[in-house]
Amino acid sequence: MNEGTEPGTPSPNEHQARYIRSTCEYIDRLLTDIEGVLDASASGSVFLRYSADLTPLQRGAIEDFIACLRARLVRILDDRGIARVRPAVPASHAIRGSLIAIEIAAEELRPKHVRAYGEVCGGMATELEAIAGELHGLIGRLDRDLGEAAGDSREE
Repeated sequence: MNEGTEPGTPSPNEHQARYIRSTCEYIDRLLTDIEGVLDASASGSVFLRYSADLTPLQRGAIEDFIACLRARLVRILDDRGIARVRPAVPASHAIRGSLIAIEIAAEELRPKHVRAYGEVCGGMATELEAIAGELHGLIGRLDRDLGEAAGDSREE
């Protein structure tokens, strides 16, 4: 692999630069997906999607590969004077979007929604209301914490 550009190599035009940046971004997203698999297989998820079959040595090799490939992507862009796009979406907004989806799912645990799948007796209805209420409370707490943290960072 060529490390850096050759002297006298012309810079890419605007369209080529955008294509190169987009391709590097795509590769980086795939690397993020791999990291997600690594994290998910070792997470405390109730519904694991991946089994943790990697040895610590394999995991380390994958993490080293990702770091190496990302460093190369940075050099590819920097050597050609191609700017990296700064993130436009704050993490707190992305998390809040997921919280809205979780809130909707929690709402669907209420008896009026579960009844579509069969009769819901009184005891179960009370329990489902309590579960939905508890989940809404937990979600609301994190949402408030996100709002307070965002408010704190704006005041500094």
